[in-house]
Amino acid sequence: MPAAVRTAAVRSATAGAPSHWLVKPIGFDVNQCGLAPRSSTATVCHASALTSHPTVTLLRHRPLGLARRRMNPPVYRPLVDLSTMEERHIILRYRLDRATIHELCAQLEPALMSPIRQPTGIPPLVQVLSVLHFLASGSFPTTVAMSSGMSQPMFSKILSRVLSALTKYMRSYIIFPEEGDLATVKGDFYALGHIPNIIGAIDGTHVALVPPKDDEQVYRNRKSYHSMNVQVVCLADQYISHVNAKFPGSVHDAYVMRNSSIPYVMEQLQRHRVWLIGDSGYPNLPWLLTPVRNPRTRAEERYNEAS
Repeated sequence: MPAAVRTAAVRSATAGAPSHWLVKPIGFDVNQCGLAPRSSTATVCHASALTSHPTVTLLRHRPLGLARRRMNPPVYRPLVDLSTMEERHIILRYRLDRATIHELCAQLEPALMSPIRQPTGIPPLVQVLSVLHFLASGSFPTTVAMSSGMSQPMFSKILSRVLSALTKYMRSYIIFPEEGDLATVKGDFYALGHIPNIIGAIDGTHVALVPPKDDEQVYRNRKSYHSMNVQVVCLADQYISHVNAKFPGSVHDAYVMRNSSIPYVMEQLQRHRVWLIGDSGYPNLPWLLTPVRNPRTRAEERYNEAS
């Protein structure tokens, strides 16, 4: 059928159609189908149009009231209100006090509020609290997600975002003592154990994890559970000045230390005659003091007690 004739048939068929119908053309051959359109879903075509033009265009309609509504973004209602919690409960749950948590949120908020990375309206404080709870408790992601009022897939996205932001700002807080800080750091350690020239205490801690299937045995530590052997150096006030989390649980503390940046850093500071202090799992080095094995004198016993 010529286009002009088909257009005329459509106009003739829809001449009396109500104005509130939304139209969508659907073409079929009435002679071939042998079917008539339902009056509830299509306009009733004029008899002349059907007689003169076997191929017609019928029109579906939908009342305006049934038009697709615009979906509003979901509103998140947090299950945890930090302002109503006691300080001791906050520290027990998140391992940080209230002031430190708010300071951390203020630091991370620009990264967590980025338009590209914003996860469906969950406030930055809730994001940080859920991740802190996960890190402090070692619980399953599903459990933490439920206690925070979000789905497990959403928590997984938030965990990745918050950890990425923490890693970005980590070097602003975990800083090994520089030459200008040595006098203060040595004084703090001397006040604790009366051992001079100490600028850090080194040790390894095992952080439990679910190992990958291929290298499961590499992560099994001497206590028969899977972990990462994380090397940490702390100051006298328990501030962390160095972290190395690259080695699995089966690796010995001394190996982790030798393959970290600590030997190089301490050798550069040797002209200041400073030391780290560690347990018997480390070798006794020019810059690393360890306990005396089988002490024989009172002085050696006092040294072991202080260290």
